[in-house]
Amino acid sequence: MILRLSIDAFTARPETQAALARLGDHRELSRCRVTVRPGGFHAAISHYGDTPPSQVVIVEEDDPDHLFDSLERLAEVCDPGTRVMVIGATNDIGLYRKLVALGVGEYLPRPVSADQIVETLRGMFSDAKAAPRGKTIAWWGVRGGVGTSSLAQNSAWALAQHLREPVVYIDLDLAFGTSLLAFNLEAKQTVADALTNPERLDEVLLERYLVEYDDHLRILASAGDCRSDAQPTLDGVERLIDLAQRLAGVVVLDLPHLWCDWTRQALAQADEVVLVANPDIFCLRDGKTATEACGALRGISAPRPRLVLNKTDAARRTQLTAKDFQEAADLAVAASFPYDPLLFGEAANNGQMLGEAAKSHKLTLALGQFATSLAGKAPAAAKPAASPLAGVLQWLRK
Repeated sequence: MILRLSIDAFTARPETQAALARLGDHRELSRCRVTVRPGGFHAAISHYGDTPPSQVVIVEEDDPDHLFDSLERLAEVCDPGTRVMVIGATNDIGLYRKLVALGVGEYLPRPVSADQIVETLRGMFSDAKAAPRGKTIAWWGVRGGVGTSSLAQNSAWALAQHLREPVVYIDLDLAFGTSLLAFNLEAKQTVADALTNPERLDEVLLERYLVEYDDHLRILASAGDCRSDAQPTLDGVERLIDLAQRLAGVVVLDLPHLWCDWTRQALAQADEVVLVANPDIFCLRDGKTATEACGALRGISAPRPRLVLNKTDAARRTQLTAKDFQEAADLAVAASFPYDPLLFGEAANNGQMLGEAAKSHKLTLALGQFATSLAGKAPAAAKPAASPLAGVLQWLRK
């Protein structure tokens, strides 16, 4: 099993930190994001005070007399689904049972090794039902031609760059999808192939269908052929999304402007829904209708769809504003992206994302910030530049 997790480790001793630093060398964790920090429980509690927790948190006990108090404080800043692994000094079955009863995923006495941690993670997530699911973000245009696909594609790329963990983008517009051109890809299999025989689809087969765009982003593209007779089924799309959630920390769905059983189901089950509109009277009406329809599908417990205004300032004299949407249809605008045909056109003609064509452009930065907020995860810390002598030092150590 290949684990795809975001893992934060907070160590109290140098030898434990050295052991956990080798986690990234394991093949099974090659698609994981592993961060090791010193400081034990105190550092973990401080870090998650203003940062969303990772899927797995490994904490080394640094004060045995206050272990249970520290766990209680850590629980206050972690999500219910966070799996916690504790490393401590006491090898006692009674302590282990108490910790498990409190909800701790695993307890390991010191000293620990990277192999031991990997084996423990394998046990924690060996059950397919226990395996963490990636967060699903569905993009849907309230009308056709509002620029939904461009925003969805660029948000997927931005998430992969910011989070430094696996992201899967699925282009579900079988007839007119643009992902092959937008990402400048050649794909032997497309989303239509994946949905032709969904009962045969499993993680191994889906891995073969996905095209690697870079180290973190993979694409399930659409051929964009309107002559295709492929018709997605509700069960097929559900299975495809479920498998993709097992393979990535975030799954970005680019939905076509259709209102049918499988698009309704995708909107209902997505963790986040982004509705894209242009600042005109037609999108105002359709945005209100779409928001109400999605609200009815998703129920009151799910987050409300986020409305995004795209191509603003294309016609300043006649365009509606975010305030107009709020007052006329009670629609709060989550983000607005200005009309910049030159920037989008040059990137599209070169088969690039905005961040590749204009990394520091304010529109690129705004879209990246919005995408990260959708994922609800903190951006990965930038890796320090490698020293020119690193290779020599490594050879000397050997």
